[in-house]
Amino acid sequence: MEISNEYYRPFNLAKEYLETRRTKRAFRHLDNHFLKDLGFYREEGHIYPLSGSKEVTEETKAFAQKTPTEASLKR
Repeated sequence: MEISNEYYRPFNLAKEYLETRRTKRAFRHLDNHFLKDLGFYREEGHIYPLSGSKEVTEETKAFAQKTPTEASLKR
């Protein structure tokens, strides 16, 4: 007898919720500089990953290494 994935859906949602809550609780005590070192930022009391932040995308482009072909094309 095989149990469908729909049977586990409520349990998976509850697990995901509890993990997110635990992570947010742990991050709440960190200062903004440390959060940024870990790849997160705080905005209006909420903590978000930096991956979608426009500010970080621009900073990342500035520090990104050029591939050898890109570097030779600029010469």
